[in-house]
Amino acid sequence: MRLRNVALVVASGIAAFLVVGVLATELAAPYVEFSLFVGIPVGLVAGVATAAIVALGLGPAAEPGRRRVALSLGTFGVALIVVLFGAAGGFGTGTVIALVAGAIVGLVAATAAYFWFDSGQATGAVAHGR
Repeated sequence: MRLRNVALVVASGIAAFLVVGVLATELAAPYVEFSLFVGIPVGLVAGVATAAIVALGLGPAAEPGRRRVALSLGTFGVALIVVLFGAAGGFGTGTVIALVAGAIVGLVAATAAYFWFDSGQATGAVAHGR
Protein backbone atom coordinates (compact mmCIF):
# COMPACT_ATOMS: atom_id res chain seq x y z
CA MET A 1 0.00 0.00 0.00
CA ARG A 2 1.33 3.41 -0.93
CA LEU A 3 2.12 6.09 1.61
CA ARG A 4 -0.77 8.24 0.37
CA ASN A 5 -3.23 5.41 0.96
CA VAL A 6 -1.84 4.76 4.43
CA ALA A 7 -2.20 8.46 5.26
CA LEU A 8 -5.82 8.43 4.06
CA VAL A 9 -6.58 5.30 6.12
CA VAL A 10 -5.03 6.72 9.28
CA ALA A 11 -6.61 10.17 8.83
CA SER A 12 -10.07 8.74 8.24
CA GLY A 13 -9.80 6.50 11.31
CA ILE A 14 -8.64 9.35 13.54
CA ALA A 15 -11.35 11.68 12.23
CA ALA A 16 -14.09 9.09 12.80
CA PHE A 17 -12.75 8.41 16.29
CA LEU A 18 -12.79 12.11 17.16
CA VAL A 19 -16.18 12.96 15.69
CA VAL A 20 -18.05 9.88 16.94
CA GLY A 21 -16.25 9.85 20.28
CA VAL A 22 -17.07 13.48 21.04
CA LEU A 23 -20.64 13.07 19.83
CA ALA A 24 -21.22 9.94 21.96
CA THR A 25 -19.62 11.58 24.99
CA GLU A 26 -21.79 14.67 24.72
CA LEU A 27 -24.98 12.73 24.08
CA ALA A 28 -24.36 10.45 27.05
CA ALA A 29 -23.33 13.25 29.43
CA PRO A 30 -26.82 13.94 30.86
CA TYR A 31 -27.39 10.24 31.56
CA VAL A 32 -23.98 8.81 32.47
CA GLU A 33 -21.67 10.19 35.17
CA PHE A 34 -18.42 9.44 33.32
CA SER A 35 -19.64 9.74 29.75
CA LEU A 36 -16.11 9.73 28.40
CA PHE A 37 -15.97 6.02 29.24
CA VAL A 38 -18.84 5.58 26.79
CA GLY A 39 -17.47 7.90 24.11
CA ILE A 40 -13.97 6.43 23.86
CA PRO A 41 -15.00 2.83 23.02
CA VAL A 42 -17.74 3.98 20.65
CA GLY A 43 -15.30 6.32 18.89
CA LEU A 44 -12.67 3.57 18.76
CA VAL A 45 -15.06 1.16 17.07
CA ALA A 46 -16.11 3.84 14.58
CA GLY A 47 -12.49 4.75 13.86
CA VAL A 48 -11.39 1.17 13.27
CA ALA A 49 -14.42 0.44 11.10
CA THR A 50 -13.87 3.57 9.01
CA ALA A 51 -10.17 2.84 8.59
CA ALA A 52 -10.99 -0.71 7.47
CA ILE A 53 -13.55 0.56 4.94
CA VAL A 54 -11.04 3.04 3.51
CA ALA A 55 -8.27 0.42 3.41
CA LEU A 56 -10.48 -2.02 1.52
CA GLY A 57 -11.76 0.71 -0.78
CA LEU A 58 -8.26 1.81 -1.74
CA GLY A 59 -7.03 -1.73 -2.30
CA PRO A 60 -5.96 -3.01 -5.71
CA ALA A 61 -9.12 -5.07 -6.26
CA ALA A 62 -11.58 -2.31 -5.34
CA GLU A 63 -14.23 -1.23 -7.81
CA PRO A 64 -14.42 2.44 -8.84
CA GLY A 65 -17.54 3.02 -6.74
CA ARG A 66 -15.83 1.77 -3.61
CA ARG A 67 -12.72 3.76 -4.46
CA ARG A 68 -14.81 6.95 -4.69
CA VAL A 69 -16.28 6.40 -1.24
CA ALA A 70 -12.90 5.49 0.27
CA LEU A 71 -11.25 8.53 -1.29
CA SER A 72 -14.04 10.76 0.04
CA LEU A 73 -13.77 9.35 3.57
CA GLY A 74 -10.01 9.77 3.52
CA THR A 75 -10.31 13.32 2.24
CA PHE A 76 -12.79 14.11 5.01
CA GLY A 77 -10.33 12.81 7.57
CA VAL A 78 -7.39 14.81 6.25
CA ALA A 79 -9.42 18.02 6.01
CA LEU A 80 -10.90 17.62 9.50
CA ILE A 81 -7.53 16.97 11.11
CA VAL A 82 -5.80 19.85 9.32
CA VAL A 83 -8.54 22.36 10.17
CA LEU A 84 -8.96 21.06 13.73
CA PHE A 85 -5.30 21.36 14.62
CA GLY A 86 -4.83 24.52 12.56
CA ALA A 87 -7.76 26.31 14.15
CA ALA A 88 -7.23 25.09 17.72
CA GLY A 89 -3.44 25.25 17.69
CA GLY A 90 -2.65 28.02 15.25
CA PHE A 91 -5.48 30.44 15.86
CA GLY A 92 -6.29 29.56 19.46
CA THR A 93 -10.00 29.00 18.89
CA GLY A 94 -11.96 26.75 21.20
CA THR A 95 -11.98 23.03 20.64
CA VAL A 96 -15.69 22.86 19.87
CA ILE A 97 -15.50 25.63 17.28
CA ALA A 98 -12.44 24.02 15.71
CA LEU A 99 -14.18 20.62 15.58
CA VAL A 100 -17.31 22.08 13.98
CA ALA A 101 -15.23 24.06 11.47
CA GLY A 102 -13.21 20.93 10.69
CA ALA A 103 -16.35 18.89 10.16
CA ILE A 104 -17.82 21.49 7.80
CA VAL A 105 -14.62 21.84 5.78
CA GLY A 106 -14.24 18.04 5.79
CA LEU A 107 -17.75 17.55 4.41
CA VAL A 108 -17.12 20.09 1.66
CA ALA A 109 -13.78 18.47 0.80
CA ALA A 110 -15.28 14.94 0.83
CA THR A 111 -18.13 16.03 -1.44
CA ALA A 112 -15.69 17.69 -3.82
CA ALA A 113 -13.48 14.58 -3.89
CA TYR A 114 -16.50 12.36 -4.53
CA PHE A 115 -17.70 14.37 -7.51
CA TRP A 116 -14.16 15.01 -8.79
CA PHE A 117 -13.54 11.28 -8.98
CA ASP A 118 -16.90 10.75 -10.72
CA SER A 119 -16.29 13.48 -13.31
CA GLY A 120 -13.42 11.62 -14.95
CA GLN A 121 -10.86 14.20 -13.80
CA ALA A 122 -9.12 11.64 -11.62
CA THR A 123 -6.31 10.04 -13.54
CA GLY A 124 -3.20 8.10 -12.74
CA ALA A 125 -2.72 6.42 -9.37
CA VAL A 126 -6.00 7.59 -7.86
CA ALA A 127 -8.15 6.39 -10.72
CA HIS A 128 -6.34 3.10 -11.24
CA GLY A 129 -5.84 2.15 -7.62
CA ARG A 130 -2.08 2.27 -7.50
